[in-house]
Amino acid sequence: MTATSSNLPRGFAGLQYPITQVSLAVRDLEQTMERYWRTFGWSGWDVFDHKPPAHHNTELRGEHVDYTLKGAEVMVGSLNFELLEPVDGPSLWKEFIDQRGEGVASIAVMFKTSDEGEAVKREFAGRGMPVTMKANIGDHIEYYYLDTQERFGCLIESGSGHAADFVSPAYVYPTSDAPPSDKPAGLYYGITQVSVVVRDLDARMRAYHDALGWGPWKVFESDGEVIMHDCELDGRPVDYFDIRWAETQVGDLNFELIEPRSGDNPWQRMLDTKGEGIGSIAVMFKTREQSQQVTDQFAAMGRGITARAGIGDHIEWYYLDTEPDFKCVIESGSGHALDFMKPAAIYPEPAA
Repeated sequence: MTATSSNLPRGFAGLQYPITQVSLAVRDLEQTMERYWRTFGWSGWDVFDHKPPAHHNTELRGEHVDYTLKGAEVMVGSLNFELLEPVDGPSLWKEFIDQRGEGVASIAVMFKTSDEGEAVKREFAGRGMPVTMKANIGDHIEYYYLDTQERFGCLIESGSGHAADFVSPAYVYPTSDAPPSDKPAGLYYGITQVSVVVRDLDARMRAYHDALGWGPWKVFESDGEVIMHDCELDGRPVDYFDIRWAETQVGDLNFELIEPRSGDNPWQRMLDTKGEGIGSIAVMFKTREQSQQVTDQFAAMGRGITARAGIGDHIEWYYLDTEPDFKCVIESGSGHALDFMKPAAIYPEPAA
């Protein structure tokens, strides 16, 4: 699990809230896991069969229910990346897939002790965000999902540990008979950013800052000249993408909120079809040469670019056509705005 960064601010209960995990809800865990291994070279997946007796005390919205799932976790740098395949019984993951399709279902701010997990649970419940689903794994772990969708724009998980930290897996992937990875030599695919698509950027920034302490946020506004130029959508040039967005660094991870303002763009499409939620993860690089290697690799797989634009003189970003195989939108390119651009505003405003 990601170590709590000493420079993270403090939020509810006086705790620091690192992003420890990103979780995808999928229909076929083995097939999806193989795709990530073959393309990105992510190795050492701990694969779990979460069922009784190890997986127990399962609840959904305060009622005892019996549910089981398959899980696979791999460390990508300091971030735990997880695939979850619901199997039997009702669960939030089944609801997510039924309502939105496969995709990034949640982020986790996980702790290592039950005292911390209980403190987070109390603080959020006292502010109208109680636990919606929970279970125990083994003797130590309790994980739970908080009712954060309305206030934060996505589901947040917490508790006292991830399975990979405390439980022996059923097996580790890649196995000896797994196909080889096709990742280009010299490329390291790290997860650099998680992006949430929202309707009210200011309200969401306040929510994350007030509850988790995250910030300061750098706020950017597209103008079609310097910010969001040379835009393409579905393979054709379009007017610039009219959006506001904000980025903040949470430990090693760039966390981003995006509010579309007008016109046709990828984020408005996400809102129209799925509502607010985690829209993409990024595997971003810092040079155009590395970015070109990425697009070449995906072109060889028959996967192109669904949207792209420039920011300033250095940054190009693009969304890859990854939803069919990877079950989420993956962004790449040559940099994040946080690293290279002067923001239009900072939240909260620096003290005079």
